[in-house]
Amino acid sequence: MARVPDARLWPVLGGLSLLLGWLGLTWALGADTFPGPGDTLAFLGREAQRGAIWGHVGITLWRVLVAFALALLLGAPLGWWLGHSPRLAAFAAPWLAVGLTLPRILILLAAYLIVGLNEWAIILAITLILLPTVAVQVREGVRGLNPRLYEMASAFRLSPAATLRSVTLPQLTPTLLGTARVTLSLAWKMVVFGEVFGRSSGVGYMIAFYFQQFEMRGILAYGLVMTLVLSALDGVLALLSARSVAWQTPARPALETE
Repeated sequence: MARVPDARLWPVLGGLSLLLGWLGLTWALGADTFPGPGDTLAFLGREAQRGAIWGHVGITLWRVLVAFALALLLGAPLGWWLGHSPRLAAFAAPWLAVGLTLPRILILLAAYLIVGLNEWAIILAITLILLPTVAVQVREGVRGLNPRLYEMASAFRLSPAATLRSVTLPQLTPTLLGTARVTLSLAWKMVVFGEVFGRSSGVGYMIAFYFQQFEMRGILAYGLVMTLVLSALDGVLALLSARSVAWQTPARPALETE
């Protein structure tokens, strides 16, 4: 039988497939229309040398992380209450439905018109966009908590703090980390989208600038560097998420020896 490749090889193969796909698009469309990795990295290097890229990446990352943190800090407690209170969940259902279905560009443009073209407008808009997603994800995680574990905690007379530490958090942590990954991905996309429309700095602004210059290398370069940064953060969250569910993996039976 052929030996199955190590599981750590598959992400490498996935990355190579992305690179091949990029090269394939360059070959099919032409380097003038869709520059390849070499041209994009060369353009990125020139932007880095003149110091233009780091300030824009930094301000975008700051906006992403602030909106991401605010959405989690507000949405996680809200989701907890929604999961425990049917009345509150019923009251909040229309709000969540509107928040999840309302066009996101409408929230962005409304924030710019009401608050102004400033930092707090885009952070407020992105936080409002992310908040319903966080609340719904955490609510479903709370509803999925195993009641038998709480019965066991009550039988052993665990204190509320011990129950939170030993029963609730181990079950809810995977949901929180999964929610964080989804929220971070959405925050990055929406911040860049908002920068295109109403900011004079950031990755989105530079993408819009190079779009006006018909410079595809600039669009790809700024998109690539921000994608790499957020992919690294997502990788950290993915690693933490995998470790948070390790306790749920059943132990494999030991091999019997003759």
